[in-house]
Amino acid sequence: MWYNIRMELIQLKQLAAVAKWGTVSQAAEAVHISQSALSRSIRKLEDELGVSLFERTKNSMTMNDDGMKILALAQAVLDAEERLLAEADSLSGRRRGLRIVTCAPAPLWKLTAELSSAFPSLSVTSSMPDEDEIPALLLSGKADLAIVRHDIGGAEISSEPFMRERLFMQVPLSDPLAGQREIRFQDLAGREIHEYTGTGFWHALHRERIPGARYIEYDDFMVYMNVLASQNPLTFVTVLAHTQQEDRPGCVTLPIADREAAADYRLAFLEKRRRDLGDILDWAAREKERW
Repeated sequence: MWYNIRMELIQLKQLAAVAKWGTVSQAAEAVHISQSALSRSIRKLEDELGVSLFERTKNSMTMNDDGMKILALAQAVLDAEERLLAEADSLSGRRRGLRIVTCAPAPLWKLTAELSSAFPSLSVTSSMPDEDEIPALLLSGKADLAIVRHDIGGAEISSEPFMRERLFMQVPLSDPLAGQREIRFQDLAGREIHEYTGTGFWHALHRERIPGARYIEYDDFMVYMNVLASQNPLTFVTVLAHTQQEDRPGCVTLPIADREAAADYRLAFLEKRRRDLGDILDWAAREKERW
């Protein structure tokens, strides 16, 4: 019997990550993609296999018996891949690693996804520290590359333009704001806003620019997405790489017109590492217009 299955190794790695970490939010962080992208990838794998791998409720996702059987087979494939890579490493030298720190999650998701395709042998690790810690991490050699909002300056650290992120607000159609073409932060003063907490510098900026707003915060992205699907609250979304996030049913996505609602990111690095990072920097310079 012939099957039209186009699964990829990355999907098997994502399945293993969900099983290992127990939640989509932790697994997404471990494999360097957004939680919504990870959820879509797992759904796609289930569709390709024709098997449901998880029991899903409103607030949780638990691997079922079929999922455990598929996971065991997937792990065997991943173990074989590791052996292949180890053998290749011994023949061609040590695998190259890249440590990235970022001030916000969305540009990191975009960068790591694109890097994995452009540099398959590159091993990427990442973290999102406080923004003011980033220069010290570069100077101490604890990070190779940083995604920042501003040119850090100084003789030792250089930066190159990277990509732009714009902030939007999803508004229920029943809300008076839904009839506007755009809104400003001041229009949200005193309103109840639902927000995922893992947004880097945006988290503090929202509180600074919107007086008196009441925030309902979510640390788990899957719970946050389930609430959005069932309640249609006011919430922030971003536009990255010129692609607008689709409206949820019953909502409209409005641009926030304030200057602070857009971030122009830069890739920062030690100037003395420019040659070491040259192929990655050259690639990013070519790709940034597409992003």
